[in-house]
Amino acid sequence: MSVIAKVTSSGPQAPLSQLLLAPLGLDIWEVKADHLVLQATEAQAERLEHMGYSIEQLHETESYLSAFATDDAVTGYHSAASLEADLRRLATDNPEIAELHEIGRSVENRPIWALRLGQRRGSTLKMAFLGCHHAREWISVEVPYLLAEYLVTHAATDPVQHWFQEGEIWVAPMVNPDGHEYTRTHNRLWRKNRRRNPDGSMGVDPNRNYGYMWGTLDVSTSSHVPRDDTYVGPRAFSEPEVQAVRNLVARELFAGVLTYHSYSQLILFPWGYTSKPIADPDHHEMQDLANDMQRIIRGVHGETYTVEQSSQLYPTAGDTTDWTYGEYGIPSFTIELRPQTQAEGGFILPSSQIQPTWEENRPAALRFISHIFDKPADA
Repeated sequence: MSVIAKVTSSGPQAPLSQLLLAPLGLDIWEVKADHLVLQATEAQAERLEHMGYSIEQLHETESYLSAFATDDAVTGYHSAASLEADLRRLATDNPEIAELHEIGRSVENRPIWALRLGQRRGSTLKMAFLGCHHAREWISVEVPYLLAEYLVTHAATDPVQHWFQEGEIWVAPMVNPDGHEYTRTHNRLWRKNRRRNPDGSMGVDPNRNYGYMWGTLDVSTSSHVPRDDTYVGPRAFSEPEVQAVRNLVARELFAGVLTYHSYSQLILFPWGYTSKPIADPDHHEMQDLANDMQRIIRGVHGETYTVEQSSQLYPTAGDTTDWTYGEYGIPSFTIELRPQTQAEGGFILPSSQIQPTWEENRPAALRFISHIFDKPADA
């Protein structure tokens, strides 16, 4: 049996930071100044108590799933098949500005789709929006898909018309289709892809498998143990889903990348692998842009998305934005979408929250596009 638990420190001999820096195989959901929320087996919870931490059980995982993973909670969310159908519809109905590309195949041979938007005039100005590296983060499919739909339906009016004349916007809403389908049929809280590992366990974390600083950490949030939820894989770019993104980025040479995750309502920028900041002027540019997006999001429904360097949340090595920034030097962000806490559903966001989550993130995405596409030529 597993539980969802709140972990607090009972004294200086057991600092919370130690749980983020030790290879304990924990599935950490929330990181707060005075506590963590995580999913753990009973054995893991007992081990934490022996280490000097206080454990408050919030839910048995099964009861949590019963409360949030209802039949109604599936309504409005895409499957891999329905996403493909909707992306095909956008491309078929709008061939002058939309083109659907299969950028790779998953471990289980599912296609990974990216929609290219623009007037295909050979511009070198391009951006990418990615979703669903982590299987259980269903809302991270919907926001990039709805962005693609919005851009298509507003293609005849500025600023979208201007952007489509200037360059291309690529949207890949479901990087991990195998894992996503597994959450629909077997385990709603599954995180990884569906690679069978040599020890018999399943899955690699796609967002720990990118090549920049891959494998340089061995902690709960970037693990070298195959059974762990954050397993980094046997080598950098071992996973076909990650190879698909790598090849797309290498071919298109994007000027900006934004990848959606959930949950916690955060706007993150590199680095994740170290607490050291990136150098100016890039740090200044990304910090200012993140602050702009935070302000814009809050202005829609009053929700606060916290801006921070990725490593301030927890350390990660081999994630998407460290790689796109480290390898290509481009502005790169991760947005952790609604909700803020597990008490509001956590990874199992009620479907009634899809629309408001999209509404508040739409102007932030448009602000990012404007920052890249409308930058003065000498900037």
